[in-house]
Amino acid sequence: MKRIIDLSCSIFHQIPVFPADPAVGFMNHHSHKGAGYCVSQVIMGTHTGTHIDAPLHKIEDGNSIDVIPLEKFIGKALIVDLTYLNSGDEIKLANIVDYKDDIKKSKIVVLKTGWSKHFGEECFFTDFPGITFEAADWLSRQDINMIALESPSVHPTDHVRIHECFLKKDIVILETLCNLELLNNKFVELFAVPLKLKGLDGSPVRAFAIEK
Repeated sequence: MKRIIDLSCSIFHQIPVFPADPAVGFMNHHSHKGAGYCVSQVIMGTHTGTHIDAPLHKIEDGNSIDVIPLEKFIGKALIVDLTYLNSGDEIKLANIVDYKDDIKKSKIVVLKTGWSKHFGEECFFTDFPGITFEAADWLSRQDINMIALESPSVHPTDHVRIHECFLKKDIVILETLCNLELLNNKFVELFAVPLKLKGLDGSPVRAFAIEK
């Protein structure tokens, strides 16, 4: 038997977004009553909700989201359980180095912190467990395609260095996952395919896992 677990948060009108990111708006363009069919207009940033950061997000000449091979967004994922961390803690090398052998069996590393439970709270964008530079540098030297997080960014303050650590190696970053507590297995098949937005720096995704 296979289970499909949705790991994406819903995007809705005026959803909370990272400070200084564009506001999200849903507008009706054609209605059933007026036109006989419904068409909506959506205005949002490329890093709204559950989304992928492409190298272009931080690297001026980095790849945009539309040219990254689909293989980067699909693959065997290791779930690293870090739910013992508290608000404001950091994800250090000591927290992940023991997973080295499991990482060798994977192309995606998912850092499960339980932080998604704070979505909608003010602290969600400020107090999440960030990845230290030492841990990010070590992860970036593993043979992986993606690092995935429940948090809205890689670090509350040192985000420029940490983003660059991964994106310079063409390791894409999946942020703002949810429902990781529904996963039972250490390994899952993860899918997080972005929209093919030409020349852009990221994209919302519908992320989901398949568990055997």
